[in-house]
Amino acid sequence: MYDDRTPAGLEKASGLAPSTVWRWLSWLGGMPGTLRAAWDLIRQKEPDATLHRQSWVVSPRKHRSEQRRDMLLEAMQLLAVDRVCQGFFGTGLFPRYATSRGWA
Repeated sequence: MYDDRTPAGLEKASGLAPSTVWRWLSWLGGMPGTLRAAWDLIRQKEPDATLHRQSWVVSPRKHRSEQRRDMLLEAMQLLAVDRVCQGFFGTGLFPRYATSRGWA
C-alpha cells in the first residue's frame, strides 16, 4: 500500500495486486542470459568472485512447482548480482545497461 500520510493520500490509498509482484519476479527469473552475462562481467572485474558458487535456497512455502522454484532462484540471484554490480561498477544492471545490451 502507498500511504503518503496526507488526508488526500489516505482517501485514495492504492496498493499492488499480489499478481503484480509475481509478474515482476517471473520477468526477473526469466532472464538467464542476463544473469550469465552479469556473472561474466563480475568475474572479469574480480576473478576471485565466488557469488556464482554460493548456495541459493528458496523456502518450499514459496513455490508449488520446480519451475516456480527455479524462477525464484534466478530472480533472487539476478537481484544479488545487480547489487554486486552496483558496488563494482557504480551502477546496477537495470534499467539502462541490461536493456541497452538486449539481454534476456
